[in-house]
Amino acid sequence: MPGSLFERAMVFDAQAIFANLAEKERLRGHHTAEGRAIRTLSRALQGWASGTLGSLDVIAMCDQAIEDWLKAKLKVSAWSPASVRRLLTTAAAAEVLSQREAACLQKTTDLRSHGAVETITREDVNTALLSAIEIIESRW
Repeated sequence: MPGSLFERAMVFDAQAIFANLAEKERLRGHHTAEGRAIRTLSRALQGWASGTLGSLDVIAMCDQAIEDWLKAKLKVSAWSPASVRRLLTTAAAAEVLSQREAACLQKTTDLRSHGAVETITREDVNTALLSAIEIIESRW
């Protein structure tokens, strides 16, 4: 996907991305699973760009948005203890996500589970944010 958000992770213009998402939310609403996830990701993006959220905060918000979105898409109870790893596997099997997308989102889950502040790079956070936004937004 040339020019995709994921490929432009190094050219990170949070304000432009946030403005674009805010406009899409205004047009499409936030009542769908995608809209709710994008709203959470937009808040993470804004907090990251302004410096009010740290790397682990943003990774946690991304992972939670992914989990909530997948539960809604797969019709799994919001209270289910299903792991994000299991949800990603199920989503790929059900063709809700491609294998590549599931692997990409799994990296965010791994960062949340095993990452420490000192091991998570700015690029890790940018990539997690942008890939989650791109994947979920493409289904909105």
